[in-house]
Amino acid sequence: MLIYSLIPARGGSKAVPHKNIRLLRGKPLIAHSIEISLKCPSIQRTFVSTDSEEIAKVARNAGAEVPFLRPSELAQDDTRDLPVFHHFLRWLEQNRVPLPDAIFQFRPTSPSRSVSKIEEAAELLKKNPEADSVRGIIEPGQNPYKMWTIGADGFMQALLSIPGIPEPFNEPRQSLPKVYWQIGYLDLIRTRTILEKHSLTGTHVLPLKIDSNDSIDIDDEFSFQLAEFLMERRGSTI
Repeated sequence: MLIYSLIPARGGSKAVPHKNIRLLRGKPLIAHSIEISLKCPSIQRTFVSTDSEEIAKVARNAGAEVPFLRPSELAQDDTRDLPVFHHFLRWLEQNRVPLPDAIFQFRPTSPSRSVSKIEEAAELLKKNPEADSVRGIIEPGQNPYKMWTIGADGFMQALLSIPGIPEPFNEPRQSLPKVYWQIGYLDLIRTRTILEKHSLTGTHVLPLKIDSNDSIDIDDEFSFQLAEFLMERRGSTI
């Protein structure tokens, strides 16, 4: 199976300025994702998609391929991941680079990964030809059956219901359906899922369970500092 990785890293970041190249444990944040990708036997090539010359330079120095700069219209606050992957695949086709069978998405904001978990995801996809993708998940700290919305009239409304259970929000947590939270640890998507189903998940998604202690997701200043603390505590640089 031919597998590439794609690390999307746009230049604009309001919550944490220059987030993707800010030093985390002595190296740029994006370098953590690049280095782990380069260590994985299942990944043949590691690419970065960015609109920033500065990020591109840092990524190349870390060992990634950055053969193009992403158009600015695909690097906005509300840009979804799918068009970024479509743009990447079009570039491969236009430059006669063999299309991979699948692509890992490694978000720079999840800098703590292990080679063994990445290889486990690759094996999962290989052994399940009907699967469209593999997605990293954890058990969440909160159960959505105990969550609410607030209606236009100001009264709360239960977010979810369970047939035969009138008030799931009052049930013991142990009696509620088990749920999982998707995280940015990794996504592994078949190329055909992107091109034919125009999706980064598809309809047959395999779970890769991640220990919640290994899940780090940086989206603001506090989580950046927390990531540094946790990685320092574990004695981990990548």
